[in-house]
Amino acid sequence: MVTVNTASLNSQDLSELAAAFFHEGCVIIPKVLTADEVDALRAKTDEFALNPDPASKHSSYAGNAFVLRYCERLDPLFQAMTAHPSILRVVEAVLGADTKFNAMNVIRNGQGQAISHWHVDDVLEFPLPAEIPRFDARIRMPVFWMTVQVALSDIDQIEHGPTQFVPTSHYSGRTPDESLVFEGRGPQSVFCKAGDIYLTNHQCWHRGAPNLSERVRYIMQIQYAQGWADRRFKGFG
Repeated sequence: MVTVNTASLNSQDLSELAAAFFHEGCVIIPKVLTADEVDALRAKTDEFALNPDPASKHSSYAGNAFVLRYCERLDPLFQAMTAHPSILRVVEAVLGADTKFNAMNVIRNGQGQAISHWHVDDVLEFPLPAEIPRFDARIRMPVFWMTVQVALSDIDQIEHGPTQFVPTSHYSGRTPDESLVFEGRGPQSVFCKAGDIYLTNHQCWHRGAPNLSERVRYIMQIQYAQGWADRRFKGFG
């Protein structure tokens, strides 16, 4: 698992961050949000999650996990996060200067809840026929949109339901198989602390492990797209 320090995030740091992301499919950047920011976002999530409007389109379930959707439309606190300077610097290092905010939600998992099936997001964008085993490792696989995962609670043990992914599986040209192994590498768990962010390539094989603890797991997801993709496919994700 690649972890990048945000103490400076100068141009070289950002270049190394992007390179690690494109190769491995996941990178962690610690301590991006302050404790006060995390507490406020978690409290605001609870405010809407524990008192849902049955007529609202902002609440749904994915698997058996509660999802607060279109958060940017619910409260200025959420809206402000879409333009968080540190997050934008990281995203632009991957997607370029014409990055556009696309969508936002918070997944709130109680005990036993998770989006636990292995998948790639939406569709397999770059499929390969059976006779071609993988994409050439010298290629940088295109990423037109991405999700920034923002931990709003500590997820530092397997019982807490970490995101799990298979490194470099975005080079497979396939959806997850039963082995969950790509070129000798199996699933890794993304352990993190509240306030950390991590980037996952949505074409990597991934899932959320079940939350087996007694505490609630909070993950805020902010999606961004390259400008042309946002204009062409507005609202995907």
